[in-house]
Amino acid sequence: MKKILLCGIALVTGLMSCTEDFTDWAAPQSNTGSDPAEVLELNLTPTVSSIDFATYEGETVQLFSTNLSKEQTNKYTVDFSGEDTENTATLTTGADGVVTVEDLQKVVSDMYGSNPKERTLTVNISTIATATTVDGDVQVKRAADPFTLKAKLAAPYIDENGYYVVGNIDGWTYTRVDAYHMKNNGGDVYDNPEFTVDIDAVDGIDTYEIKMIPAADFKDDGSVDSWARTLTALPGVTTKDYEGTFSNTNAGDNIKFDATEDAESYTITINAMTCTYTIEANMGGDKSIFDTDPILYLTGNNYGWGSTWVPLVPIHSNPTKSWRIIYLHKGEEFKFAPQADWGDDFGMSATIEDKAGLEPSGDNNIIVGNAGWYLILVDNTEGARKVTFLKPELYLIGNTAEAGWEVAPSGLFTIPDTDKGKFVSPAFVKDDEVRMCVKFEGIDWWQTEFVVTKDGALDYRGAGGDQARVTVTTGQKCYLNFNNGSGSYK
Repeated sequence: MKKILLCGIALVTGLMSCTEDFTDWAAPQSNTGSDPAEVLELNLTPTVSSIDFATYEGETVQLFSTNLSKEQTNKYTVDFSGEDTENTATLTTGADGVVTVEDLQKVVSDMYGSNPKERTLTVNISTIATATTVDGDVQVKRAADPFTLKAKLAAPYIDENGYYVVGNIDGWTYTRVDAYHMKNNGGDVYDNPEFTVDIDAVDGIDTYEIKMIPAADFKDDGSVDSWARTLTALPGVTTKDYEGTFSNTNAGDNIKFDATEDAESYTITINAMTCTYTIEANMGGDKSIFDTDPILYLTGNNYGWGSTWVPLVPIHSNPTKSWRIIYLHKGEEFKFAPQADWGDDFGMSATIEDKAGLEPSGDNNIIVGNAGWYLILVDNTEGARKVTFLKPELYLIGNTAEAGWEVAPSGLFTIPDTDKGKFVSPAFVKDDEVRMCVKFEGIDWWQTEFVVTKDGALDYRGAGGDQARVTVTTGQKCYLNFNNGSGSYK
């Protein structure tokens, strides 16, 4: 392959002025030839003006050359700044002005992230050199005027609008189906390259066979326009597996995995940067663990009006208060009771406070005006019952969180778009014990704490004591499924 190196052709000469001397030159000198500013000049020539890491083949790159010998200096400091960022970076080179490609790529990614846009860097070169004068050798600092370097990181194509799963899940129609739309959690897709979707189990399928097509590669009518960037199994791989590596150039067969008995749905997750995928079977039933017995339950038309009672989570040191993260559908009706049975049940008779746009209505049952995920806080104080609907904000807290032991926006989980979606935490910043919570005004975080056990169950502290701790790994995230009370770390 051809090296993409556009060498600078303008010689930078006479650009330096003495910015720091390591001998006191403030006093007048008797010999004019003894001033280091007169006897040492740094003439610098940039040797590269642009580099595309996707096509550059070398392991090192020379940034510049100078007129100074190795005896005068054998180390240069290279300071990088750039357009559209306040981030900076620094490297050191030997006398030859050479850096490794790995180090230079890290400079770009540390300053800008992993997106393969062309970046314009400003490069400042300085050194401490030996100057020879009539009075002997002295050390002086020299700096050149800056030059610019354009750099572009290597990265695969990632569609910011997501991918659509096709295959035998929809009868091999190869069309764009909203239910099979893999979406990103937000942010720059090159820095947060995970896409996920939950697909319902399909009766009669023993082996699932799928591919994933970028959203941009469909026509307006929903049919496939191009297969060139389709995600498939690697060439020659025909084995069935729940995790693996994929081709992003349609180079292989369908990705295959066995159906799991009693699975209600499957969560498919890809990392578009590392070209890896995982598939998780979501089993029926609720795996939730309540460390203390619930004191309040919910039922409604989605739960057979008493056929199923959904437990709310008690709040530590608040014997009348409970909470629950739940998806509510438009037009859904529900109410509460202090036991998993009828009696003393209530709905709109309580004081209703809507802080999340649910727009409740009804005479007795609470009727949902707007579908979505909600955090419900209920105070079952006799004669002063109150139901508050809040945004479903969950927080990572403690040693694995960026903000430490502070409940802060940087610890927020992402909120799924669909009723089957998962809440996803920020990446863990440290190998340590994980802590999670919801937060209410006037209530400490530990009073609403929960954790995902090693067995993948959502374990709510409730009114109980400290929970068994789970240690997680730096860079992993927590995935929470409130529909079946499960979670995972990956």
